[in-house]
Amino acid sequence: MKVSVAMCTYNGEKYIEEQLNSILNQTKKIDEIIICDDGSKDNTLKICDKILKNSNVTYSIKINKKNLGFARNFYQAIRLCSGDIIFFCDQDDIWKENKVNLTCQVFDDNPNALLVFSNAHITNENLEITGNLFSSLNYRDNYLNNQYDAFYYILNDNFVTGATTAIKKGILDYIGDSDNGWIHDYWFGVIAALHGGLKSIDEPLIYYRQHESNTIGIGKKYGFDKIKKLFSKNKENNRENQYAELRLPQLNYLKDFIKDQNLDSNYYRILEKKLNFWKKREHFGQQGVITNLIIVIKGMVKKEQINNRNVDKAILKDFIKAIALANRDK
Repeated sequence: MKVSVAMCTYNGEKYIEEQLNSILNQTKKIDEIIICDDGSKDNTLKICDKILKNSNVTYSIKINKKNLGFARNFYQAIRLCSGDIIFFCDQDDIWKENKVNLTCQVFDDNPNALLVFSNAHITNENLEITGNLFSSLNYRDNYLNNQYDAFYYILNDNFVTGATTAIKKGILDYIGDSDNGWIHDYWFGVIAALHGGLKSIDEPLIYYRQHESNTIGIGKKYGFDKIKKLFSKNKENNRENQYAELRLPQLNYLKDFIKDQNLDSNYYRILEKKLNFWKKREHFGQQGVITNLIIVIKGMVKKEQINNRNVDKAILKDFIKAIALANRDK
């Protein structure tokens, strides 16, 4: 199998040399690195070219004429890769030397696998380990017991982290329109689940570095800062001040997608349950706190929060959203 790496860069000079060296020092060698740069103003591209031209790996660096944004840039990099297996790669992490070998072995052992993701060590900017990725996402092995469980749990909350992910190139035949409101790693995970091809590796295979310049990263704990943002009336660029607004468009798109692709009706029934949960919360911002709390309490009795979210303290978070968002849009 030919192995490619899809890397997106943007002002990554501080960490990118470490990342590239960890890729080049794999026990199973890669064949190709595709870098798509989104308009770096620092020395990112000089560092990449210096390191890669002295390696035995085929590489290409594409400089975007305009900033595409994180997700679109990744789709571009993925489509430019020629490998049978394509690894997603951030610019600031470090791969363990057995990452490629272990991941490719999972593909070899599971012919139907379309996407393989792994655990990771969460670290600070100095690579001091601060946590475990699967634990932070509340990911459990039983989520992938079968294709229906995989679809059920990934719709609750995403547990496929792009920096740990590799795909079989054939999955590109199934993804449809990439400009669909889903983050790229989440959408690839959903598609793999729909086709019974989602696999995981419990062993941490990267050091997943978290720092102030992260474009995206693992969410911080639901602490005071998040709650403060949530109660803010300033909705602009504030994800904490949104709830169903983020999920319903994604799920409605997926509903149409499943219909158009004529996929297993069991997936449709699972999706309908998720849609019903979020539709009840669609008007939290237009309703009073009592109305919102009644919805949450009824949901708690029916175990809706537990059945529709993987996150820790799902019931408590639902209560907080119900109170904070009440009358927000009036």
